[in-house]
Amino acid sequence: MHIALCDDNIADRKQMERLLERASDRRIHTTGVFYIDSYGNVDAVMRSPMLYEAFFIDMTSGSVNGFQLARKLIDAGVTAPIILCVSTINYRAIIDAALAQVPPDGVENSNHEILRRKLKTQIQYLSKPIRVAELDDMLDYAIDQKSKTVPTIELRGEKDTLYVYEDEIMYAEKNGNYAHVALTEGRQMDILSTMHNLYTQVAGFEHFFPTSEQTFVNIAFVEKLSFLKLTMQDGHTFTVSPLELSLLKKAIKKYRRQG
Repeated sequence: MHIALCDDNIADRKQMERLLERASDRRIHTTGVFYIDSYGNVDAVMRSPMLYEAFFIDMTSGSVNGFQLARKLIDAGVTAPIILCVSTINYRAIIDAALAQVPPDGVENSNHEILRRKLKTQIQYLSKPIRVAELDDMLDYAIDQKSKTVPTIELRGEKDTLYVYEDEIMYAEKNGNYAHVALTEGRQMDILSTMHNLYTQVAGFEHFFPTSEQTFVNIAFVEKLSFLKLTMQDGHTFTVSPLELSLLKKAIKKYRRQG
């Protein structure tokens, strides 16, 4: 498991490094090795946050505190557990106040309710000074969450990077030197990738099917399949190779039977 440790107190950071290394040694034959990257500032950890499966954070002296860093991680698409190590800042009170400001719109999967759910469940707490037994509990929790995590797909554009789930991608097709990706909710993105490289990235997911060397579709969003013509739910159409037609029909039939 890859762990990011973010603490702007050098002594506390070094102590936490030692505790995590000892925990890794104890668990090497059970839950496996912990790979620990240690950071003292926000910019460094935000460069590649999706690498990590757990975060231990306490930032108290800079312009961004631990809770604000946690929000940055969540907004960047991080779904891994974020453990706030409580010292001079009462993170519990800060998050209670933040939750009180999230409007209760009553819609299950609205942006507000998703944020509320993440603040309540994704963020955990660990009091300083760190006790070994409590740290072990948090590591067990992080390992359990890792086993339940739905993998995401990285889409890297010229300016932005998105991390999306399988059924947020409707289809992708070659667009000049880019791969054009159509997403749910009318979103679109041109990414810095060839279609071959993009399909290699998503080939392990169940719902993607290549209709040619330059396109692939998510069969969850197929509206209609007629002879050599595939229509997606947004009305976009693709020509299907006769060699792929039979396999595509079987894939769609299997998906709909499972659904």
